[in-house]
Amino acid sequence: KHWYDLPASQPPRAESMADTFDVWRGAANLGLFLLGIHLLEQGLQGLGSKSLKQFLQRYTDSPLKGVMAGTGITAFLQSSSLVGLIVLAFVGAGILEMRNALGVILGSNLGTTITGWMLAVLGFKLDLAVFTEPMVAFGALAMVFLPAGKPPHFFASLLLGLGLLLMGLGALTSSLSLFAEQVDTSILRDQPLWLYVLGGALFTMLVQSSSVVMLLILSALHAGVIVVADALPVVIGANLGTTSTLLLGALGGGPDKHRVAYAHFVFNLVTAVIALAALPLLAYFIRQWLGVEDPLFTLVIFHSLFNLLGIAIFLPFIKPFVELLTRLAPDEKPSEQTTAYIQQVPSNVPDGAIAAVRKELVRLLVNGLRLNMYCFEIHTQAVFDKSAAALTVEPLRHVTVYERDYARLKQTEGELLGYTYAVQQGTTDKDYLRHITQLNHAIRNVAYGAKFIKDIRHNLDQFRHSDTGTVRELHHSFCHYMAASYRGIVNLLGSNLAAEQPATELLQHYQTQLGEIRRGYEWYLNEIYTVVGPDKHLNHSLSSLLNINRAAYLSNMALLEAVQVLLRIEDYQLAQVETGGGPG
Repeated sequence: KHWYDLPASQPPRAESMADTFDVWRGAANLGLFLLGIHLLEQGLQGLGSKSLKQFLQRYTDSPLKGVMAGTGITAFLQSSSLVGLIVLAFVGAGILEMRNALGVILGSNLGTTITGWMLAVLGFKLDLAVFTEPMVAFGALAMVFLPAGKPPHFFASLLLGLGLLLMGLGALTSSLSLFAEQVDTSILRDQPLWLYVLGGALFTMLVQSSSVVMLLILSALHAGVIVVADALPVVIGANLGTTSTLLLGALGGGPDKHRVAYAHFVFNLVTAVIALAALPLLAYFIRQWLGVEDPLFTLVIFHSLFNLLGIAIFLPFIKPFVELLTRLAPDEKPSEQTTAYIQQVPSNVPDGAIAAVRKELVRLLVNGLRLNMYCFEIHTQAVFDKSAAALTVEPLRHVTVYERDYARLKQTEGELLGYTYAVQQGTTDKDYLRHITQLNHAIRNVAYGAKFIKDIRHNLDQFRHSDTGTVRELHHSFCHYMAASYRGIVNLLGSNLAAEQPATELLQHYQTQLGEIRRGYEWYLNEIYTVVGPDKHLNHSLSSLLNINRAAYLSNMALLEAVQVLLRIEDYQLAQVETGGGPG
């Protein structure tokens, strides 16, 4: 035995337990625990994941804050894999910067050690058996009778999960005690360290949960199946094996998602090497300096200690670490994909999915405006000025690719609507569903805004090259009016994206632009009747001019409604109605 081996305490035998180890009973007990973990995570996610985006945006503006946020969130959600996948989604959607996302990833490794502490204290050190049956009873009944998707239902899931977790843990420990008595477990001891590390990594990759591996290690240690000297390297391997979840989640994603997954792997690999090299020293420190004799606490302290050591080593070098990751996963060359963000975010992460759709909507709106500007021969600089610096604007294309660009816009519309449908199917939260519905309408409105102008494009060409000077002048003034309308829409959106404006000021700007569009429609309508109406030679153009004005007005209103969704104008107006304040 190693010099730092600690004796394992034997749990009391349950009188009602059979005297022989039963494989199926052990598997059932493990399944009961896993179900408890699943329900516990489901309840915690339902109670806390809705505000996760705001929390990450507010408390991850530096790598150090990211570490603290990652630790707290993982401790609450009880799943570093889930936090890692959410970080992947938020990075892909542009919500989190890479350097701050790395801080969250580092913190999530420390946060996942809380699972071991919870199991060691609640599962083995406190006698909570008297509470397990009431927990299961109240939790199960509440889950059956309470409406799904509501906070009480998530509380019931949490209560039932905790009860099943403790019930399964107690039964599993008893089963392992019988296993240790009836089976020679010496083969599991005194093996090479690398074999324990490899076993922990492979088993974690198989079950995709370091919490499950920690449960089995603690239970086996408590039952005397293994000793603490052999359990420590297994925990190191489990820490390394959990990186497989993010590596799989990054498949098919963009460079940023690959960088986050690589960062998680590199950090855990380097931390595992350091933990193995310093294993005797850390074990000596825990026993001699901290005075810990209990094998369970030795294991969980070691798990937390080497993760904390890894964070302390990596945190000062975040910037060069990001540069290394950029070389490992360089930016991709521009592709022919019509969407840029939704491929990076799974549809089952609503916060990240909504953020990605909003970014795609901005791109769609800019491309719709560019198509319309081409039809009116409006130059880019006449609309996209410095106030629209937050928008990505490409130069106008040649006439030969107008139809192709319009087809790409329609393709983008279809991809976004399919994606938002998948998001709707994956959530029951009313706020998410309402927001997704608003985004759907905005996406359709951008397509309508481009379609209205496409339908009158031939009329615009006719009037642009008309033999009648009056018609050409009307067309020229109409193009100036449309340029002013587009400039107002772009400035309204661009200035808000560049720097958040107060809600009252934003609403006033929106209402001003809405009034300008309506007044422009009425002004041009009056121009048509004043200039063309008295001239009988131009009567044949009257109907087409009226159609152009009407189509342009409908197009502008559709585009402005899309901007309304992006600026959350409707949400602010509803809030004003509920509070009885704000502009009327």
